[in-house]
Amino acid sequence: MSGYEKQDDLEFPFCRDVNLYQRDLKVGQGTFGEVFKARCKQTGKLVALKKVLMENEREGFPITALREIRILQLLRHDNIVRLIEICRTKANQYNRYKSTFYLVFEFCDHDLAGLLSNTSVKFQLAEIKEIMKQLCNGLFFIHTNKILHRDMKAANILITKRGVLKLADFGLSRAFSVPTSEPNR
Repeated sequence: MSGYEKQDDLEFPFCRDVNLYQRDLKVGQGTFGEVFKARCKQTGKLVALKKVLMENEREGFPITALREIRILQLLRHDNIVRLIEICRTKANQYNRYKSTFYLVFEFCDHDLAGLLSNTSVKFQLAEIKEIMKQLCNGLFFIHTNKILHRDMKAANILITKRGVLKLADFGLSRAFSVPTSEPNR
């Protein structure tokens, strides 16, 4: 019996099966992976499923995904996208005994890049002020918690249909420390 045949017995007890979600459509694609709009089969709630790309990984889980997960577990704020859970597919002969992992996020209807490029969307001054206020609140929170986003752009600024701004895509983020013995650098 080869090692692969034995791996189908492996379980991830704290990582639920992605089949608990019904995928609707792909809403994003890039070097980070694919993002799908999905619906929880149990509650009917909309979520975003971000597929963790594993093809280029020789030694386990991608460090960028681990970093993003850890940072999002620490950051709970109204203006930070909420990581709900991590799901996976079951390893079987069809996927070469390799599970695929998905980050499950709260669903946001828009990103700022899409809204800004849409000529039919016109922001009023009050709306611009509210967006800037929420953006500053989110940035202040992550910086207070000693996190640098490092990929801040309009495509990573999500907005719900209720107008709540959410900072997203923490794959390039890093924690930083302030040395107490050195002068401000």
